[in-house]
Amino acid sequence: MKENEQRGLRRLDLESKLPAGFNELTDTERHEVMRRLTEQDLGLREEMLRKYGKSLIAQDDISTGIDAVQRLDHERKIYSKHMKGETGSGTYDLQIRGGDTRFIVPIIIAIGVVILAILLAFGLT
Repeated sequence: MKENEQRGLRRLDLESKLPAGFNELTDTERHEVMRRLTEQDLGLREEMLRKYGKSLIAQDDISTGIDAVQRLDHERKIYSKHMKGETGSGTYDLQIRGGDTRFIVPIIIAIGVVILAILLAFGLT
């Protein structure tokens, strides 16, 4: 710790944060100003904590979704994962698609052969 750094409790300088002319107000007016400042402070803190909570939930949701995709059997499978959510700073729309593309080609060839066989069967009759 630095030698000239103050330890322990420090006096909070509230007067520098109060509006100009605060000392010239009556006790009732001072009380009203302090009440309004306290309400605003509480409102800001509430909003900040709400947004922080939403961000933590979104972070957990995204992590869970990515873990689910990683646990999938990627061989001979095609997958698609779509997630929507809200964070403290906005919304997100995440879409993950992937899988084994070598699996698609044999399926397309098989479907093509079946279609050609049906066309030939109807064409010969």
